[in-house]
Amino acid sequence: MDDSLPQVRLYNSLTRRTEPLQPLQPGRVSVYTCGSTVYNYAHIGNLRTYLFGDLLHRTLEYTGYEVRYVKNITDVGHMRGDDHDSLEGDDRIQLAAETEGKTPSQIADFYTDAWLEDEALLNILPADVMPKATDHIPEMIALTEQLIGNGLAYDVDGTIYFDVSSFPSYGQLSGQKVDEMRAGHRVEVESDKRDPADFALWKRAREHRLMKWPSPWGDGFPGWHIECSAMSIKHLGERFDIHTGGIDLKFPHHEDEIAQSEASWAIRSSASGCTANSSPWPTPRWPRARATSSELASCPPRVTSRSPSATSR
Repeated sequence: MDDSLPQVRLYNSLTRRTEPLQPLQPGRVSVYTCGSTVYNYAHIGNLRTYLFGDLLHRTLEYTGYEVRYVKNITDVGHMRGDDHDSLEGDDRIQLAAETEGKTPSQIADFYTDAWLEDEALLNILPADVMPKATDHIPEMIALTEQLIGNGLAYDVDGTIYFDVSSFPSYGQLSGQKVDEMRAGHRVEVESDKRDPADFALWKRAREHRLMKWPSPWGDGFPGWHIECSAMSIKHLGERFDIHTGGIDLKFPHHEDEIAQSEASWAIRSSASGCTANSSPWPTPRWPRARATSSELASCPPRVTSRSPSATSR
């Protein structure tokens, strides 16, 4: 920590403790917030989440930190029923397009503009980067290919599932236990999964689907969870300081993000030692004090603090 800066303490939902902020790079803090799924107007619960991120952003800058703040736009892949990883649910944006007689891109553009207008009315500072999921399909496919190639995911007729059994720390954020999840599952589970707890990285496209892209597994679209991993890695690097989002995203969204991101990062780290950070900022020297139960013995974790706030889409 830069001794010239005041100490900031944050609640870390990963460790369930209030801890001093120790940025990976002294004086610089990297933050990622799960942004809106742009199929409708943002409601007060959504905006409360972004107000929290703005308060954090302003506080860090006020106390003298340089902040790189990334907040994504989910414009594909967030399905109704995604809490249960359903393949049969409707894409929220496509459903809105059919209802309003527009194209999916028109829906996404309209509600993105409306969301940003609402944020401006609340005087929320713009993020440094607001990446769209649809602009990062190649990164999502590459990340999925990497997980398959290293035995951490599997293909079932064009749908790619992450093998939860390959990541022993699964459940560390939410406190969910895989065995209890299996026993208590109340919705119909996709029959092609090896295990009910496995989740989709890439989904095959049905005939009626408008938003789809070619992939090594046929036409399809990204799973909701892989989107944030791909965008955070591209714009902040494989390791960053703080991840925020709605408390309702803690499971399964953030839990699945941790699993697929840290699993893919561990692959590269074990192959070449700790890899260089792809962040726009220079590569730091990683402090060993940042260790978590899921990291490799000689390497730092990807995300060091998770601070979920109220609700988001």
